[in-house]
Amino acid sequence: HLPGPATPPPPGFETSRPVTPVQLLALPGLSQEAIQIVEGCIESHHVADVDYTDAAGHKSTIRIWPAYIRYNSAHHLVLWGIPSDQEHWEELRLDRIRSARDTGEEFTPTW
Repeated sequence: HLPGPATPPPPGFETSRPVTPVQLLALPGLSQEAIQIVEGCIESHHVADVDYTDAAGHKSTIRIWPAYIRYNSAHHLVLWGIPSDQEHWEELRLDRIRSARDTGEEFTPTW
């Protein structure tokens, strides 16, 4: 299932700001291994399986086409991507990602 030919940036992207590698390493409570895996998936255009806990405490695994790691307008460090079975952006807070795996499956970004 592929997104349309040109996917616009995620909502709020224009007010987000980039994060530096030094900032990523300095944040407590983040799984550095998961962040490295997600960053590798972004660079290589690989689908990632992300083990995530939402705000209500529900745990799930989200298969996602990862695109960006940035600070959102609420100053949370987030991963923006498109779930592989949907056509909309998903914003995942990095502090709620428990682990991540590179599936090895490639995708073609449309953003």
